[in-house]
Formats: sequence, C-alpha cells, structure tokens
Amino acid sequence: MAAATDAVISARLVLDGGGTSTDVGLFDGESVIRRTQLPSYKPALSSANTDLLCRDLGSWMASASLLPPHYTPTFVLVGMAGVWTAHEKQSYLNALTDSWITYVSADVPRMVVLSDVELAHLAAFGSQSGTVLIAGTGSIAVHRSSDGQWQRVGGWGPRIDDAGGGFWMGREALTAVARMVDGRGPDTLLIRPVAAYLRTNAEDIDHVALRLRRASVDGAARLARAVLTYADEGDAVAQEIRSSAVRELVKLVSGLPASSRVALYGSLFGNAPFASAVKAEIRQVSVTILEDVLQGAIAALPTP
Repeated sequence: MAAATDAVISARLVLDGGGTSTDVGLFDGESVIRRTQLPSYKPALSSANTDLLCRDLGSWMASASLLPPHYTPTFVLVGMAGVWTAHEKQSYLNALTDSWITYVSADVPRMVVLSDVELAHLAAFGSQSGTVLIAGTGSIAVHRSSDGQWQRVGGWGPRIDDAGGGFWMGREALTAVARMVDGRGPDTLLIRPVAAYLRTNAEDIDHVALRLRRASVDGAARLARAVLTYADEGDAVAQEIRSSAVRELVKLVSGLPASSRVALYGSLFGNAPFASAVKAEIRQVSVTILEDVLQGAIAALPTP
C-alpha cells in the first residue's frame, strides 16, 4: 500500500488576475493548501501572457511540492482582467491550455475562464444577484440580475477612464504637483510621494519639474495609497482628490440597476476612511467589503 504522502489528492486552483498582481490559491475542498501572489499577467494586444503565467505558476507549484503525486489540480478557475466577451474568454482559454501543457503538465485539468470582475461577483454573491464595485488599479462596477444577465459600467482602461481608481488618483496627484510647481495650484504635501515616484528630491523643485515633464504615468497607480494617506492627515489637495474619487465610484454604481446588495472590492478599499465614504454615498441596504476573493470563489463553487 502506498504511503499516505504519496496519495494523489485532487485540488482546485483559483487565480485572481488583476492589473497589478495575480493572487493564486490551491484548495482541497474548502481548505487552503497553499497561496501566493505573482505579478500581473493581464493580456496585452500582442500576447495573452499565458506563457509567462504558466511558467511562473509551474515553478511555484514545483517549489511548493504541489505537483503529483501530492496535490493535482483537477479544476482551474481563472478570473482575468481584460477578459470579458465570450470570444475573449475562449481565446484566452485556448492560449492557457497550450501554455499549461508546455510549462505545467501534460495533464490538463478542467478550466473555466471568467473576467476578474465576474470572479469577484462569484465570491461575493455566488449565483445570486447583486452589484460589485471594484477600485484597484482601475475601476468598474458590474451587476448580475436575478435571471443571470450582466451589466457593467466603467472598466474602460486608464487611458480612457477608470475614474476613481488607483491609476486615476495617481495621475491626479502628478497633475496637482505640476500645478503647484508652476503656480497654478495650491501647495500640497503630495510633492513628497511624487518626488519619490520620480526618484528625485522634493526640495529640488527645478528637478521635480524636469522629471515631471519627462515622466511616464505607467506606474502612477502606486501613488494612490499616498493620496489616501495624506488625505487622512489633512492635506487639502489630497482630500479633494479623494472626494472626487468617491464621487466617480458612486457614479459607476448609480449607472446600474438598483440593488439591495453591493460589495466593494479592491486595494483602495483597504483604506478605512475611503471605504466608509463610498459606503455612505452609495446608501444601499447592504454594502460590504469583499475581503477574500479566492476563498469566497471556491466556497461558492459546487462540491466536485
């Protein structure tokens, strides 16, 4: 008889792929076996990025002793940013399957691909109706009706919209500092995190101005936490950015059918005053913070 440690144990693998990072969890029934956080593998125009995902995923599983004969994923649920339509989901699934064979295992488990927003909704409400508002790198709100129909507002990406999200807030911080530097706007302590973002000294205004003119905004989302922190500490400019972000996020929910249940999810809601302000403005019967998408999603799935 084989030793218990050699037994093959079926498991479920859940991935929450956002614009900044990818949360990964391996589950045995409803118990977490292993969790990790990997970089973002959000699909781009030139690549689905599934090779990168599966290469890193395979390395993690091997290093964590998760490959056979111990834990074998028999079901993989992926919620991926940038994937929404049926065509996008099928194309991503095809690419993921090919990459899995190359970098993880020749044995391909059953795979289901959702958008990251649908995964969050599943974690919050299962198959029931409700609204999810997401504020992380970007922003979007989705509603699932009682008959299974989906509606979404926002999610257009940082170059077009994503108002109220992390990228938007970071860009607003850069704009506020630029206007402070040339005298069009009030002084703000946001020059400190902006200078750090630009890798320069906040006291050297000329160098800050030079770096601002040449700055890329690709990583601006990481300034959002600084905006919220300085708003909490009383900086008027940061508070105005925060207030504007709250208004923009509430507009997303207001553009959807009225719902008695709203879940908030995303890194920005880790700031308690910001989350409280959004809750107060939504004013629905039940507004909750979705704490753990991976655990919630696996609990919502039927028992295999």
